[in-house]
Amino acid sequence: MLHLSSHPTISRIYQPTSRGFSILMAIGTIGVLLIVITGLATTYIREMKLSRTTYDEVIAYANAEWMFEYAMLKARNHREGFADSVENSEPDGTILVPTSARSRGLTGLYAINASTTEYDHVLTPNEHLIIPLFASDEALIPWGALSKNPSYNPSVAKTENLSVNLGNLSWTIVAMSGSESIGLTGSGDISPTKLGTIRHKTSQCYDRDDGSPKSCSFLDPGDEELQYFYDEDKTVSDFISDATDAYLMVYNDGASPQDIRITADTLFTLPTLTVRAESQKNDSIQVFQFTEDKSKYYDALKYGVYNAD
Repeated sequence: MLHLSSHPTISRIYQPTSRGFSILMAIGTIGVLLIVITGLATTYIREMKLSRTTYDEVIAYANAEWMFEYAMLKARNHREGFADSVENSEPDGTILVPTSARSRGLTGLYAINASTTEYDHVLTPNEHLIIPLFASDEALIPWGALSKNPSYNPSVAKTENLSVNLGNLSWTIVAMSGSESIGLTGSGDISPTKLGTIRHKTSQCYDRDDGSPKSCSFLDPGDEELQYFYDEDKTVSDFISDATDAYLMVYNDGASPQDIRITADTLFTLPTLTVRAESQKNDSIQVFQFTEDKSKYYDALKYGVYNAD
């Protein structure tokens, strides 16, 4: 008769084993630790990225601000129409971007947009368009490339071979001739050979005793001074060439918008100044942009009266 106790493995099947339980506990503990460590590592890496991004943003912001201020200094030190642009490869760019280890990979540029040789504008009813027919004249910085000198320079270059398509609108080019303000007026499209009219105001003085002409600079009591006007025709090209700081002024007195196109062989000043500086460090980009409508400074020209009796 067979006895169960005689089988050598029966008793070991039902005996509990501490080794397997310990292994399960160890695996569970390691799993929990891995989850905790992975979470901490992920958080740490995320914080490192945020810290690096914050640093990149700060250094890009500081560099963009510095480039913007430098560009504004240049614009301030020159007359209307001053234009310039700088990238890292240009002479100014080498001083605008830091070269330390922490700023490795930082790039920057700025652009001053203030003049052009072609301009299109839609002039709405009862609107003025006032354009300086000159632009700041500045040479390149001494050692070349594209950037201009930041030093003060008020010199300008006059616009040459001006052409304006403006339909049947009337126009005036106001300027200075010596200490006097003068204006050339006309209507229709403008070309370099287009004739306009200048109305001059002058005086003739006469001696009180014999009525003979005399200088109006040395009048005695009782002397007579007569003021009168006379007209002179002149081409647009000659007027701009002879005058100082000429401004084109167009007014739309009609009921419909008028398309205007202005072209020239040399630069003229835009009615809007735009200064933009941009700096990038890795994925962080910082931009400073300033836009100014210069027309508000020219509005006083609208109240001058030319060719009027």
